[in-house]
Amino acid sequence: MEPGVQSYVVFLVIGVALVLIDGWFIRRSGATYLAEVYPTTRIADSVNRLITVLFHLSVLGVLALISTIEISTDNAAEAVVARTGVMLLVLAVAHGITLWVMARLRSRQREQQLKDELTARTEERMEQRHP
Repeated sequence: MEPGVQSYVVFLVIGVALVLIDGWFIRRSGATYLAEVYPTTRIADSVNRLITVLFHLSVLGVLALISTIEISTDNAAEAVVARTGVMLLVLAVAHGITLWVMARLRSRQREQQLKDELTARTEERMEQRHP
C-alpha cells in the first residue's frame, strides 16, 4: 500500500473509532438523562436512539469529507495528525450540539409536565369549590 493511501486508511480507522466511542458515550449517558423526563423508558430509549443515529450519520459524513481534504505536510504521519485534529474539533462541536439537543428536549418535556400538573391541580380545586 502506498504512503498516501495508508495514511488515508489510518485516518479513517482512527476517525470511525472516535465517532463510535463518542456515540457510545452519548447513547449510554443519554438514556439516563432522558429517562428522567419521558413517561416510559421505551419512549426515552427511542428518542435517545434517534439522536444517537443522527449523531453517527452526521459526524461520519463530516469524517468522510475531511478525509478528502488535501493537507500539505512534510510526511504522511503529519497529515494523519492534522486531519485527526480537525476531526476531534468537529467531534467536540457535534457532541456539544447533541448535548444541547438533549437538554432542549428535556426542558420542553419538563415544561409540558409542569403545565399538565398545573392544569390538573387547577381542575381539582375548581371541582372542590363547585361540587
